[in-house]
Amino acid sequence: MAADDRNEASEVLEGTVERVVFHAPESGYTVARLSRRGQEAVTVVGHGGAVEEGAEVHLVGGWTTHPTYGRQFRYRTAVVRPPRTLGQIERRLQRYPGVGPAVAKRIVARFGHDTLTVLEREPRRLEEVRGLGPKTVERIAAHHRTQTGPKAAIEARLAELGISTRFAAPIHRAFGDEALAVLQADPYRLARRIEGIGFQTADRIARSQGIESDHPSRIEAGLLYVLERAEGDGHCALPVARLLADAQALLSVEVDALEEGFGRLVQTGDVVIEGDLGGSEPLVFRFAMLRAERGVAEALARLSEEPAKRWKKIRLPDTLSAGQRAAVEAVSEHRVTVLTGGPGTGKSTVVRSILEVAHANEVDVLLCAPTGRAAKRLEAATGQAASTIHRLLAIDPATGRFRHGPDDPLPPGLVVVDEASMLDVHLARALFEALDERHRLLLVGDADQLPSVGPGNVLRDVLDAAQRAPERIRVVALREVFRQAEGSSIVENAHRILRGERPVSDDARAAGRRGQFFVVTARSPEQVRDHIVRAVTERIPSAYGFDPKTEIQVLVPMHRGAVGTRHLNEALQARLGQSGPAVRPAGGARTFRLGDRVLQTRNDYTKGVFNGDVGTVVAADAAGGAFVVEFDGVRVPYEATDLSALQLAYAMTIHKSQGSEFPAVVIGLAADHHVMLRRNLIYTAVTRARSLCVVVTQPRALDRAVARADAARRYTGLRARLLRALAGGVHVVRVP
Repeated sequence: MAADDRNEASEVLEGTVERVVFHAPESGYTVARLSRRGQEAVTVVGHGGAVEEGAEVHLVGGWTTHPTYGRQFRYRTAVVRPPRTLGQIERRLQRYPGVGPAVAKRIVARFGHDTLTVLEREPRRLEEVRGLGPKTVERIAAHHRTQTGPKAAIEARLAELGISTRFAAPIHRAFGDEALAVLQADPYRLARRIEGIGFQTADRIARSQGIESDHPSRIEAGLLYVLERAEGDGHCALPVARLLADAQALLSVEVDALEEGFGRLVQTGDVVIEGDLGGSEPLVFRFAMLRAERGVAEALARLSEEPAKRWKKIRLPDTLSAGQRAAVEAVSEHRVTVLTGGPGTGKSTVVRSILEVAHANEVDVLLCAPTGRAAKRLEAATGQAASTIHRLLAIDPATGRFRHGPDDPLPPGLVVVDEASMLDVHLARALFEALDERHRLLLVGDADQLPSVGPGNVLRDVLDAAQRAPERIRVVALREVFRQAEGSSIVENAHRILRGERPVSDDARAAGRRGQFFVVTARSPEQVRDHIVRAVTERIPSAYGFDPKTEIQVLVPMHRGAVGTRHLNEALQARLGQSGPAVRPAGGARTFRLGDRVLQTRNDYTKGVFNGDVGTVVAADAAGGAFVVEFDGVRVPYEATDLSALQLAYAMTIHKSQGSEFPAVVIGLAADHHVMLRRNLIYTAVTRARSLCVVVTQPRALDRAVARADAARRYTGLRARLLRALAGGVHVVRVP
């Protein structure tokens, strides 16, 4: 429900809170009506301060104009004035739990103007008032502490700094009575302890308080931030020289100070330097990432250490190729198997045959995939129940931890992981460590696709290591293309791209059928965008009958630019005619409407929705800033403060589409995407299409994407660790 900031000016507003329209306890975001003496009541919105009904408040902020709700005052700080008269004290007390008008009058009659002092210093004295027992007094005292205690002081300071007050509670929990001192003297400690407060937020707090740029805590936090940022780009580590160079560009400090800070982090064990991972330069890992890589390597080595008991054979379908039969045999004979192959090579057919052999041998099967959409596809392909890895491991919504792990393994049987290219190192570790000698593991994936969104290149690293240790991890690569023989031009063009050839448009008239694959060229990024919008909203629905809201997916490399998800989503939302009330996230700029297609952008264990899930807005409450999203038939409620986890999904990045398949896909490529244009990027996008694929591109953008066979390098140590573990070069133990 953010308003337009362009007309905002600094101003003071005072009055009495007439009504609280909306309040989110976690973030402190509040919408209220404020009455002013002799003037019309106004709407105020903001974070922080104990803005309760009846409270007299002093607000600092500015006037804004909301596109739906009109003129309102957005406050940056809120100071609640203490009651001055006995009547005001009575009204304040009536907002406390267990205190009605009669009880409030008796409390004030007993303590007079000293009432709030008694509440602050001697709350047990309230038991002197008739009708107040120990339990009620404790509830009153607890409520008073939330309004005036350390947490309230932290909230006030955060509000002054322009930081969300939802961090007040975790800061207080982490640092106790020292919290305010930490916030003021060394805010970089917040970045290392409080989830959601990163280096940039801590740096803004520090610089506003005059903390020097070469403060040791700033340098250490900056170095860790560079590594965390690299993990966000898919790396597990960075070379020493690159880490120091990137940190210097971020921090603008002398090299000597930077090297000293790096040395301190090495001494404390926050970072670890490793130089024996097969590369030409030592790599620097955050300790948590080092532990994750070790966990993956040691779990796979442990799982593959004992020979598998060979399954009895059954008659397989005569239609299986030699390669497909080899895959079935591999799983029958090995504890760990990797099945790879491109589109149309029959991976799903092999998996179904493997499941038949498993059932014939009375072996239970657990099917899973990294995302909900990939799990649904696996379920449809096999006819058996499949789940996300998170659900298989039984994640605890309250803590984000998995129930199943080294001390509580999964039920015994064959574990099949589809779309294994999407496994990042953290999820892989969690899954592999939940397996023991009673399990077999089958990883199924296409190694030519993009690697995971998260850090690591697990499938590729496992494949590379397995080539050196085939007796421990068996790899079967399917190369014969079956769907190509069935006339799928989408599959044909996907394989052309892998060979470095330009994809070719169908000649639908010559084929005597509607085409499946088309390349549409444009002169500029703006023309690419316009062609995409017309294709989705007019041409494809008219020619093929696909629903533009549910069956056509736009895929592009980036969020920014004329052919980025942001501009495309705005244009498609406007053209597809969503109706009903507009709802905005607290502090956000985008608008959602009834019927919009939306994408979840982070894991929410409480709601049971995960990064990459796509749903539709089925109910909206503009006044409360909330709505309901339906994901695969399940309705999930969202409050105003939850909405920052959602974005429009008419267009999404190619990375976000991994593990999905859509009836029709429209791919947008522009020259200003040049940094990301690679063969595996466009290959991944094309293979998301089931019935129709349209590539709208500037010619040089497509040529660059097809020509660049080099996948963007990811710095990882998993391949070397796995080779050592498989060779017995390290003692295999569980990593704590």
